[in-house]
Amino acid sequence: MRRLVNAVLGCGLCLLPVGPAVSQTTPNPAMNLPDQLAWQFFIQVNTSAGGSNALFETWASDSDTFKTNPQFPTAPAPLALRQPAVPRLGRLALQQSGKLLPAIPPGAGFLEETRRNKESFDFIVQNNLYKVSGLRTAFGKALSFPVAAMEVKANWMLVTDIPEFSGGRVSLADVPKLYHVNTGSDGQQYAFVSMHIISKAVPNWTWATFEHKFSPGRCDIIGCHDAFGAQTNPVNPNPQPNQAYPDCVKTPALAAMIASANWDPAFANYCLKGSQTDFTDATGLDIRVGNSVTERGFVDQSSCMTCHGRAAWDNTGAATTGAGFDNNGAPLGPIQPNWFWRFSTQPPIFQGMPGLTQIATSADFVWSIPFCAIDDTQTPPQPSGCTGK
Repeated sequence: MRRLVNAVLGCGLCLLPVGPAVSQTTPNPAMNLPDQLAWQFFIQVNTSAGGSNALFETWASDSDTFKTNPQFPTAPAPLALRQPAVPRLGRLALQQSGKLLPAIPPGAGFLEETRRNKESFDFIVQNNLYKVSGLRTAFGKALSFPVAAMEVKANWMLVTDIPEFSGGRVSLADVPKLYHVNTGSDGQQYAFVSMHIISKAVPNWTWATFEHKFSPGRCDIIGCHDAFGAQTNPVNPNPQPNQAYPDCVKTPALAAMIASANWDPAFANYCLKGSQTDFTDATGLDIRVGNSVTERGFVDQSSCMTCHGRAAWDNTGAATTGAGFDNNGAPLGPIQPNWFWRFSTQPPIFQGMPGLTQIATSADFVWSIPFCAIDDTQTPPQPSGCTGK
């Protein structure tokens, strides 16, 4: 399966052999048909890998990657879960800026993990980006992950909490039928509730986010958008938050892809919330994409590309921001040069101009690098207490 994914991602069109393929005459499906590609990636990363594991659950977690001697896992391990990054970092940034903190809705007891495939893992390890000394050496260099690189961020909730979280629409007995379930390192059973998927199929990565159909507030604030897989598109947000939304009934094209998928049938109960290909639309409006679980409390401020575009470190190897939440509370729109450069003149600004000084190095949209790198400049090396994205 890994060879299949590698072969697919290595091609220019990134067509996946999991049902009706994009026409070979379609230029750049990653940009022109992002919702279809998002579903193809969702099926691939969730393909059965033996036992209760989907393929992404066999990939390297942050704890596999950011340690003294990183090793890509050779066998599946229990879920490597931690507290979610965005709600904590976002609330901290707003608190420090004196802004009003958003309310955290009921049922926020979810945990998070980040995993990466072998190509992404190898790039980080081979370039010594898993440790502070490597970040210091790499400061000022232009870094770009290989085309085959993929990463996912998954959110999980205790199986026993799902009935309340779903507003009573799911009984405890039905959770394993309706949700993908796996075991955490604490030995407890967790239900998979949401996922971000990114791939380096295009230079600024592809971006897509998925939620379970029974997640309350699934389409709140920004709605749900799936031009390929949902018979109803778009789904407008309810006036009252945290209410149930109708099932994302699949189109015939997506239903055909799902019928041939080799995966836990529960994955068919998930919905594409949206995908992102640019920072702004054709009229200059900032594009918002946010998951009601992963970005809980901050959906109205969420842009996958802008937030991750801020991922960077300074010449000491430290992250240069607490995430994308310190841009006046609205981390949206194009990447700004002052995040990475100090300059004394007014635009136009270009590399090589007099008076331009680099103050941060881009992590190529991968927050885990500056957030999770171990501090090997101390003896013994100190773990990061990783809060990566």
